[in-house]
Amino acid sequence: MGELLSGVEESSKKAGRPIRVGMLGFGVVGSGAYRMLTDNRSAILRKVGTPIEIVKVGVRDQEKPRAVSQDLVTTDLNSIVDDPSIDVILELMGGLDLAGELVERALKNGKHVVTANKELIAKRGAKLVSLAATQGLDLHFEAAVGGGIPLIQPLKHQLAGNEVLKMMGILNGTTNYILTKMTQNHLGFEEALGEAQALGYAEADPSSDVDGFDVQFKLAILSSIAFGHEVLPEAIYRQGIREVAAQDIAYADMLGYVIKLLGIVDALEDGGIVARVHPALIPKAHPLASVSGVYNALWVRGDFVGDLMFSGRGAGSDATGSAVVGDLIDVCRNILLGGAGNTSTYDLPVKTRSIDEVTNAFYVRLIVLDKPMVLSKLATVFGQRGVSLSAMEMRVLDAEKQHGEIVFLVHPCLERDFQQAIEELRSAEFVLKVASWMRVQA
Repeated sequence: MGELLSGVEESSKKAGRPIRVGMLGFGVVGSGAYRMLTDNRSAILRKVGTPIEIVKVGVRDQEKPRAVSQDLVTTDLNSIVDDPSIDVILELMGGLDLAGELVERALKNGKHVVTANKELIAKRGAKLVSLAATQGLDLHFEAAVGGGIPLIQPLKHQLAGNEVLKMMGILNGTTNYILTKMTQNHLGFEEALGEAQALGYAEADPSSDVDGFDVQFKLAILSSIAFGHEVLPEAIYRQGIREVAAQDIAYADMLGYVIKLLGIVDALEDGGIVARVHPALIPKAHPLASVSGVYNALWVRGDFVGDLMFSGRGAGSDATGSAVVGDLIDVCRNILLGGAGNTSTYDLPVKTRSIDEVTNAFYVRLIVLDKPMVLSKLATVFGQRGVSLSAMEMRVLDAEKQHGEIVFLVHPCLERDFQQAIEELRSAEFVLKVASWMRVQA
């Protein structure tokens, strides 16, 4: 160990002045980034060519125990972004308003910024990226999407010559864990959620994850990069997984599918996009179907490269910290070269189309009266909207009350036509309950 340290010190003497870094936040992501910078300092020094030095760590509670010297810790966050000796700010505190103000102030003060803040980049990324470009600075945010999976850099660089035709991803580890447990262990949603919370995969208030907000933010960022236009979260249709039942998981399996919470964006011929977040049935043969537990993945189709898939740990201290450090190394190299590598400027907001105009196949589960002519009446309701039924399963729930359950797939049709048929079924005398419906993604 002593030889390694002396080797690092000797290399540091040969290198230029250290690049000084200030951290805002020292939670899960911040501690992971700091640990990597400390444990892998010799390798990082070789790759950068000069030492990286954490000189200040901004926190809300200075008394909380942390694996960092208390001499570096301060609650005066403004003092970090205003310090003229600091070259790079790592914004790892999360949130929107305070984090946004600090990042903007740092850029105006001539500091490069690395952030893992998906909400900030999704909602204010265009403004901040433009400010960074104007200032000749780097603003990097690989860690905001996909944890340790490299997604932003490939879209910005290696795939930049392609027209992206479609992206589809599992972008939230919490919901993927819940759906995996429901599938493998035959749990209900609440039971699987409780297990995720007990293991620390889900927050006490899981709304951001299970209601799809987290994926909505991430898809906004990916879409903005892929299409070169600002895509705001509110332009993306969102539906969470609270209504997915154990019965739906079982029927999907029987029909040859698995259920995943997907972020999907399709390019349109007129230059616009359709972007959406919702649970969907996908065929077991699709590459995304086997992505389980807390893992994330993004499947991309480019006009020249064809189909690609990126997969790995989408969250956690080490994985996300790894992405932060990777961005920091890029920024430090650019500093030594005397420039910035910030290429992800956005154009005006992209034209988006409503999900009502999307063509999808669908899965439906109904509780109905188990009487003659029910199937023909059901087919008539859909047929009047130009919607045709595909595979079907039926079972008796209560023979005495003549209650039955029908599960079927609908051939691809316009979302608008399908929803009109569903609304009519809700008031039909032979339908006791529209128990569930979901989109089927081929």
